[in-house]
Amino acid sequence: MEVMSIIKFQVNVPEAVRSISQFRDNRLKAFSQLSEDIRHSVEESINVLLNLEMSIFLGQPDQADNKRNGHKQRDFTLKGIGTVRINYPQDRKSRFDSAIIKKAERIDPRIKEDIAVLHLAGISNRTLAMISHRILGIEVSKSTVQQSLLIIQDSAIKWLDRPLEEDYWALYIDGTNFRMQRRNSTEKEPSLVVLGIDKNDHRSVLSIEGGHKDNVDSWRTVFDSLIKRGLDPRKIRIGIMDGLPGLEAAFKEYFTSAVTARCWVHASKNALNKCPARLQVAFKVLLGKVMYANSSQEARDNFRALKHDMASDGLRAVSCIEKDLESLLVHYTFDKSYWRTLKTTNPIERINKELKRRTKPMETIGESTLRAVVAFTALKLEMGWKMYRVNDQRHEKLDRLWKTNAVEETVAQLTQ
Repeated sequence: MEVMSIIKFQVNVPEAVRSISQFRDNRLKAFSQLSEDIRHSVEESINVLLNLEMSIFLGQPDQADNKRNGHKQRDFTLKGIGTVRINYPQDRKSRFDSAIIKKAERIDPRIKEDIAVLHLAGISNRTLAMISHRILGIEVSKSTVQQSLLIIQDSAIKWLDRPLEEDYWALYIDGTNFRMQRRNSTEKEPSLVVLGIDKNDHRSVLSIEGGHKDNVDSWRTVFDSLIKRGLDPRKIRIGIMDGLPGLEAAFKEYFTSAVTARCWVHASKNALNKCPARLQVAFKVLLGKVMYANSSQEARDNFRALKHDMASDGLRAVSCIEKDLESLLVHYTFDKSYWRTLKTTNPIERINKELKRRTKPMETIGESTLRAVVAFTALKLEMGWKMYRVNDQRHEKLDRLWKTNAVEETVAQLTQ
């Protein structure tokens, strides 16, 4: 693509000396003056282009019955320049619509993208409206922020159903509930969430399916959809999930090369609920020794000690762990750097927590709105996950923060 230079600046020696002196005396003031000079030059150039565009438009054969009809002044905010006053040409037949600046357009589309990205990164509508002039050079209202999201909303929603071109080796599986408004009634409806770890050890949201019951048949539908979108079931080595009856068996039907792991957080809560109150503190301490053991054998030895110490008084709580012990210790078959990651579905719980936080102020939410909120929330979390690998040590994670511009990667994915 050939780029044409529209504005040309010329500075003679006396002007240069004067400008340098101004910078020496007050840099901020000098920069402001320079920006103002550039803004006026851009304003003049845009108005010249609009005027020429109208002349070309009226010179077309199908505009023989049309003529100029003056112009209308309005403000237009250009990224990196600020607000300029444009003279928008008018024609008697009201047919002209500039290719440079559309009739109803008052903000550079790139600024709208910036607004949407800042919101996507976690800045609220209200805060963004308050700081927009400082960051973007334009004051925007909360409604403008919301409208700007429409620029990337369709792409964000489509992203939820994107083809799964990466190879994934681990899946987290869990369900959550949202308050949904349908036909003037509000009820809780479940959403089924699948999070994956790819071959580069980055987490990613693979699926968030709303309106499905958290049962085995619904999860089979989700697994079918993932495979149709390109997920290679042969590459999946492990699935981490809660204790939904029948879910492990259904998972292995689709991912025959994978093992299943029970979430330690879910299992611990279930066991503590069945433990007598007077034994809960001791039980939790002993169970922690099983969960954080340095080897599979040490974990099994610690479990035997737990079972012995609890005796018959804690039989129900111990049985709750014992029946799932093999699934709870599966992570020991993987490299030690992954143990912490594969012990629980906490990463997917983070998604659920963030989704609930965003939807709670809405009280009720329709399905189409929920889809958009889900998409933006998932993308925000993705930006954080792209910065580090799941098995990174803290110093490695911090080092990568400066090497990976996850925001720009995400924006490029949505706007390309």
